[in-house]
Amino acid sequence: MELILLRPLWLIAVIPWLWQGWRRRRQPPLLAPAMHAYLLPASRPQRPWLWLATLPVILALSGPALRGELQQQPAAPLDIWLLDLSRSMTATDLKPDRATRVRWQLQQLLSRAQGERIALILYAGDAYLAMPPTRDHQALSLLLPDLRPDIMPLQGSNPARAVELAMKQLAPGEQARLLLITDDLTTNQMEQISALWPCQQRLLCRGTQPARLDILLASSGQAASMPAIPANELGFATRVPAQLPAPDSQAIAALANRLGGELQWLASEVPRFAPLPTTTSALTPAPLDLGPWLLLPLLPLALLARVGARLMVALIMGLPLLVPQDLQAADGMELRAMQAYQQGEFQQAARTFNDPIWRGNAWYRAGAYRQAIAAYQQAASATAHYNRGNALLQLGEFAAAKEAYLAALALEPGHEDALYNLSLLQGGAATAPDTNSSKQPEPAADQQATAMPLPPSPPVLLLEQRLRKEALRRDLIKVEEPW
Repeated sequence: MELILLRPLWLIAVIPWLWQGWRRRRQPPLLAPAMHAYLLPASRPQRPWLWLATLPVILALSGPALRGELQQQPAAPLDIWLLDLSRSMTATDLKPDRATRVRWQLQQLLSRAQGERIALILYAGDAYLAMPPTRDHQALSLLLPDLRPDIMPLQGSNPARAVELAMKQLAPGEQARLLLITDDLTTNQMEQISALWPCQQRLLCRGTQPARLDILLASSGQAASMPAIPANELGFATRVPAQLPAPDSQAIAALANRLGGELQWLASEVPRFAPLPTTTSALTPAPLDLGPWLLLPLLPLALLARVGARLMVALIMGLPLLVPQDLQAADGMELRAMQAYQQGEFQQAARTFNDPIWRGNAWYRAGAYRQAIAAYQQAASATAHYNRGNALLQLGEFAAAKEAYLAALALEPGHEDALYNLSLLQGGAATAPDTNSSKQPEPAADQQATAMPLPPSPPVLLLEQRLRKEALRRDLIKVEEPW
């Protein structure tokens, strides 16, 4: 336990308190002591009760508190998958192709995952966070079938950018495993990845490795032909397929070993890597405010002084100390809720959050969209309306989602996410032209909504459109979080 001051600036009030006491001692009495004893023999000398009572009030306002030690609690292991979706993943040396085999393998890995948080990063010419760290393995399983190279907005191969983006998902002091799923790494790419681990092979480096790198190589180990790019993507005739070289497995294995991991080849069996690194999160308990207890000495002082009216003013000054204690308890609840949210325990976080938007975000991540809508309705900001629209989309209530997006735009006309999702709703709700000569009436909004398919998980309308939007703005399309 450690004694701290929550509001130390109140101690400045001790200076005028000392000056007032010094002034009292320097002020000469109205009567000489002999004359006072002769004229008022039964009276007692007055004591400065009000001046004495001010000191515990000042000390109470300064907020003395006891702060407990940091409590380390185990956190769920963090596993970050870095999936290569470059053109070379369409090679057919692994039947039916490398990308399809990888998706099957990831489904098998996901079925054996128990309790850990998994994040998914897709990369080709650039890297994108497709799924933040979460324990919702079902949402990740629904996302895997859409992972094809043709959804990437920028072609190429930049694994170092994906590793750098993965490092940003780690909290300070957190340990994680990075699983790089690719078919090959060039010498330049391996040097760029290695540079992101500053403490490797350095005896005097005080830092610890933030993560280890395991590599899953999706290749037959031999040269393979690169499938031709479709003509509709090039604008002219299909080019001649290129030849993909065999990966340098020894150099890639050496890279994985230097970074604490290992290299394994994609096969029919599930790869068995070392167990995920365990990590702990520090939980700081809320300090115990001792200020209100310092007001207890004012009660006997009030009895001794027999001037309770004046000392009641001092007591009233100390009553607001009870409010900060409640606020500190609320801050402690918010801290615990945020830690539960970051660890993927969304239901626990939703029951702890006081902020309606954060509570709605937690219910949203937990898949409880009705509870999320109820929480968002308690706020009147553009963010709350936009998030409520996303939750309504997940329930298939497209007309209500459109109204929520319009409400967000009424408060913030430049809300790009609301404009984008609203345009998708309006574009998806368009009906096909009728083959009859007579003009048919347009269906109502609710009839249009029923004709639209239910959007997939996670909270985006279409993964490919999300990635293309991220390529334009470099911002994630997700539930907005207030900062």
